[in-house]
Amino acid sequence: MSSFAKMLSIIDLFSEEKPVWTAEEIAENLGVSIPTAYRYLKELCQSGLLARSTGGLYFLGSKIIELDYQIRTSDPIMLAGKPIMQALRDKAGSEIMLSHIYNDRILIIHEERTSENLMISFSRGRMHPLFQSATSKIILAYLPKNQLDKFAAKYEALYASKAVESWDEFKAKLGILRREGFSISHGEIDTNLTAIAAPVFTNQQIRGSLSMVMPTRRYELFNKEKITEAVIEAAQQLSDALSRNEVPEPE
Repeated sequence: MSSFAKMLSIIDLFSEEKPVWTAEEIAENLGVSIPTAYRYLKELCQSGLLARSTGGLYFLGSKIIELDYQIRTSDPIMLAGKPIMQALRDKAGSEIMLSHIYNDRILIIHEERTSENLMISFSRGRMHPLFQSATSKIILAYLPKNQLDKFAAKYEALYASKAVESWDEFKAKLGILRREGFSISHGEIDTNLTAIAAPVFTNQQIRGSLSMVMPTRRYELFNKEKITEAVIEAAQQLSDALSRNEVPEPE
C-alpha cells in the first residue's frame, strides 16, 4: 500500500462505534510510527477531511459535509433515481431505498420516505449488512462469479459458528434470485418489515438495487405479483436512464 493510500485509509477507521481516535491509536492500527501518523493527520486536517479537538482527539471534518452535498446534487444515479423513486413511493405508499455497491460494501445512498416514516435500522449513509435482506442479496446475485467468490471467507467468518446455510448453499439461492430478477425478505433485519428489491444496472453491469420496504402485515394485503412488478419496472427505468446517460439537471 502506498503512503497516500495508507493516509486515506485513516478515514475508514472512523465509525459509529468509534467516532474519535488519537494519533497513537491510528499509528498502531496502521502499523506506522507516531511521527508518520501525525504527518498524515496534519495533511488530512488541512484538507478538512479530519478535525482535531482539545486533548488530541481526531474526528471527521467539515469537508465530509461539503462532499455529501456535492454527491446529493450531482451523483447521476441519485439524480436519475429520485423522480422514479418518488413515483413508486406515491404509487405504493411505501418507503423506497436506493443502494450502491463499492468494493465489499453496500451503502444506502438515497431514500424516499412516506409520512409513516417507518423505523428502519439502515438508512442513507449507513452500510447495509452484506449477506442479509433483499436489498443486498439481489446485488450479490448479479456479481461476476470471481467477484462474488471473494466474499466467501467473510461469509464463513460471520456464520461458521451459527446454524445457517453454507457458502455454496447461499450461492445456490443467489442463483435462483438472479433467474427470478428480484428478491423478497421478511424480517431479516427489522422484525415485521418486508423488503422487495430489484437490481439496478449501468450498461449491463450491476450498480446497486432499488428496494421497497413496508410492514409485513401490509405486504400480505397487497397483490404480491403487481407490487413486485412495480419494483422491477422502476429499477429497469433507472437502469435504462443510466445506460442512456439520461440524467436530470441538478435542482
